[in-house]
Amino acid sequence: MKKFFALLKVSLRSMLVISSGVGRGKKKKAVSGIGAVILIAALALYISGVYSTLFVSVLAPVGMESLVFVFMGIAALVTGLMFTAFGASSAVYGGKDNDLLLALPVSSTTLMAARVSAIYLENLLLSFFMLLPAGVACAAFGATPEALTAGFWVRLVLAALLLPLLDTALSVLVGALLAWLSARMKHRAIAQNLIMAVYLVAVFWFAFNLSGMVDSLALNAANIRSSLGWAAPAVWMGDAIMGDWAALGKLALSCVLPCAVVVYGLGKCYRKVVSAFAAKSARNDYRLTAQRSTGCFRALVNKEARRFFGTPTYFWNAGMGPILLVALGVVALIQRGAIDSFMTEVLAEAGEISDLDWLLVAVGWAFMGFCLSLCAISAPSFSLEGKQLWLLRSAPVSEQLLIRVKTWFEVLVSLPCALVSAVCLAIAFGMGPLQTAALLAFPIVFLIGHAYFGTLVGLAFVRTDLDDAAILKRSLLSFLSTFGPLVLLVGVGVGVWQLMSLLAIAAALGIGFAFLAALSIACAIAVHAKGPEMLRKI
Repeated sequence: MKKFFALLKVSLRSMLVISSGVGRGKKKKAVSGIGAVILIAALALYISGVYSTLFVSVLAPVGMESLVFVFMGIAALVTGLMFTAFGASSAVYGGKDNDLLLALPVSSTTLMAARVSAIYLENLLLSFFMLLPAGVACAAFGATPEALTAGFWVRLVLAALLLPLLDTALSVLVGALLAWLSARMKHRAIAQNLIMAVYLVAVFWFAFNLSGMVDSLALNAANIRSSLGWAAPAVWMGDAIMGDWAALGKLALSCVLPCAVVVYGLGKCYRKVVSAFAAKSARNDYRLTAQRSTGCFRALVNKEARRFFGTPTYFWNAGMGPILLVALGVVALIQRGAIDSFMTEVLAEAGEISDLDWLLVAVGWAFMGFCLSLCAISAPSFSLEGKQLWLLRSAPVSEQLLIRVKTWFEVLVSLPCALVSAVCLAIAFGMGPLQTAALLAFPIVFLIGHAYFGTLVGLAFVRTDLDDAAILKRSLLSFLSTFGPLVLLVGVGVGVWQLMSLLAIAAALGIGFAFLAALSIACAIAVHAKGPEMLRKI
């Protein structure tokens, strides 16, 4: 067991512990992974808190509160699967330390169990923060006295402990499929990109159809429950929490057995599986061909583009902002009639509102700023080079050019999406030329500052010893490059809101815009002044 817990600690640190190396020759200090834990917990609390309360208010009058736990259980399974399947693909089957760990005097089953246990703990965190708020909603707003008993909470905790076992087994199996596809396919990113695209389409479809689903839920609750045979473990979980101990036994068997089979079965062949994936991923189709001549700048941009669009983990984590920007603009155009009706109602209730167009500009800035904060492309760029970073350092290109390319690639990818979104919002809101120009200027200034700030963070907290998933999802540099600008945006928004009580809305927005422009210029100056020196110290 001592070996198991040592391996579990290593696996858990690689998933939830954020580390940073400061300076050259200094001992790298471990930084707590509290940021990653807070992010997962906050996401789960938001999803469960909002939708559990909504579902309980609809289902309590018909005595079907158990469906709340069914829905939250399915949400926990799907969200956990998307969180950990790609991580399992890279960490379990393609981890950079697999060669070292497989050479240790431990069985492959023990190593597999430690890897799987780390994934279980991440799913467990998500499961608890999905199910416990649902229990609070049932106790506070439900009509069943069972929700106020001690047995209810005991069964709820047991269900929260059991459900992640099934999610973990599914994540490991799907991760194996993704690793196999990555090893077999010439364009290995296509399959993973398609899976994520389907998931996003499903999320957007659910978001747009939620209102109609809630309206029909109370009328068809019994029929909906009878149609959920494909999600039997979630149905058993709902029945178990509401008082059915036999259903709890079924849930335990359906969760424990698959996880045990996966751990034991893959553990027996883990060494062969990892070796086979590594062998398949090694290319054997090298051939000498004529190379087109190109400049250093174009070659570096093409290299960044191949890495960004050819690495699904990179694309879907750092590229979510541009996707949301385009989606925001398209939705605004589709809902243009609803927006016009809403504005008519606002004007009818509040009378003539001065500077209404500028107030809409502030709303557009807020939405675009949130999406642009997710465009963390430049920050992990240096770390994703891994141990091959020395190749770029040895190339006949200046350090300034290398930094400039990695910084402006984020602008090159995100700015067209931001401008399209701004134009769509201007049309949907019916803005005039001056307001449209302000809506177009904001993403340019904010995005340039975000890219340069990301480069500073990426150079200060570079990590070349982690896999792509750890760098993009759980590293300090990704956390700072995303939430730093977001916190700044909230602070500027609060300041502008306070100024609106003293000045005209346009003047307050102008002050906020000037402040963001000054920060962007400061970040650009800092990168050009200190960037080459920071790069040489890596």
